[in-house]
Amino acid sequence: MAESVELPSRLAILPFRNKVLLPGAIIRIRCTSPTSVKLVEQELWQREEKGMIGILPVRDAAEVKPVGPTMSQGLDSLDQSSKLQGGSSDSHKLDAKNQNDVVHWHNRGVAARALHLSRGVEKPSGRVTYIVVLEGLCRFSVQELSTRGTYHTARISSLEMTKTEMEQVEQDPDFIMLSRQFKATAMELISLLEQKQKTGGRTKVLLETVPVHKLADIFVASFEISFEEQLSMLDSVDPKVRLSKATELVDRHLQSIRVAEKISQKVEGQLSKSQKEFLLRQQET
Repeated sequence: MAESVELPSRLAILPFRNKVLLPGAIIRIRCTSPTSVKLVEQELWQREEKGMIGILPVRDAAEVKPVGPTMSQGLDSLDQSSKLQGGSSDSHKLDAKNQNDVVHWHNRGVAARALHLSRGVEKPSGRVTYIVVLEGLCRFSVQELSTRGTYHTARISSLEMTKTEMEQVEQDPDFIMLSRQFKATAMELISLLEQKQKTGGRTKVLLETVPVHKLADIFVASFEISFEEQLSMLDSVDPKVRLSKATELVDRHLQSIRVAEKISQKVEGQLSKSQKEFLLRQQET
């Protein structure tokens, strides 16, 4: 994960329908439409390690009151996995829509770089497809959205704080308190998961080596949450707001695991009781 990213003034844009990529998350997507294949070829495949694109959330315009650009755009079927390092991964599939569908583009997104690219050719059609593993880098805001050939590009501005600005935030008493709360809750969740899965402490290393405002994104990216909650996290540019929301989501995940454990224990206890009663009846007869 990059500590600081220098963004260009304009990025090619790959739309994600009803799904958000957060900084620090790693996803695997399959690009099949002519639009996305062209984007990957020109912006990633040909540029190799220098390639960078923007990931912008979109949804049907009918589902939202417009606050950003709205236009037609064909979308791929994308298989995505958000991974918490050392933990499990969750897979999602976004449905392909018609080329004439009208979608709403969110006004904030995340710059991403390709960690892996593979090119394939389908038989017998000869259609070219790409498998791309992307890493989310940093947030940006969209200043202007336009078309370059078959795909969209955006004039952007970075939403990341400078090193000096972040150092000032880290001295804020409120930020220090929120950081401690997040780390404590995250450690509790990790310990519970490791106990259940009987794994080592690899994930705990993240809490000591990754800046806490980046950790917040990484943890949340690993959860199954609503699209609205994902957008809310993406829009949390202020590190204090981001930590507060992340702590709430981590705690909710922690509590859901505990509730599930209690239910499981009650069911096991009831089954054990039923088995004992059955054995007693068998002995009486």
